[in-house]
Amino acid sequence: MKSELDELIGNGGFLSDPEADYQMGMNIISGIEADKDLPEAVTLFRGAALQGHMGAQYELGVSYCAGRGIKQNSETALQWFFCSAKNGYPKALHNLGVRHSIGKGVNKDAIQAAGFFLPAAAQGHALAQFKLAVMYKLGWGVRQADEEADKWFGLAGDTGMNEGRCSLSELVNQENDRARWFKEAIIQGYIGNEFNIEAN
Repeated sequence: MKSELDELIGNGGFLSDPEADYQMGMNIISGIEADKDLPEAVTLFRGAALQGHMGAQYELGVSYCAGRGIKQNSETALQWFFCSAKNGYPKALHNLGVRHSIGKGVNKDAIQAAGFFLPAAAQGHALAQFKLAVMYKLGWGVRQADEEADKWFGLAGDTGMNEGRCSLSELVNQENDRARWFKEAIIQGYIGNEFNIEAN
């Protein structure tokens, strides 16, 4: 990332509005700006990211991860996710929680995963709230605590309200997507497919 920063400064420094660049990049990838292409979105995200825009840092990571408008590069993607997470961006924090929970590009570490989910959950990220609640319910990466689990299930809203009212045995006997995830989590040592959501 330093070389990109050096290159940008060498080309005359920061001349644009990072929020405007980020919004234009988002318009391009969503198809609102149909006359523009994905490499242009990457250029806009990079300029905003180098100026510290955490949303642009995350989207640049997604672009590198998926090969969206630029050659795919998992290592560079991870660097941008960490950069965005360091600035407190909930999607990046959640992404890194997911990655640490399944060992995607990083060492598998439930304690680290919980450490990333917690600040994302505290900012209202519903999936992070749900996953943190499950971790407390199962005692995976954190001390088992039904009270904490119930708190985070409740904060997860529609994502977790029903789970917050049930015992673990009741949860695994239900027939829905989240119940299947609980079963899978137990079978695989508390690692389930639900953790793959947004793990770009």
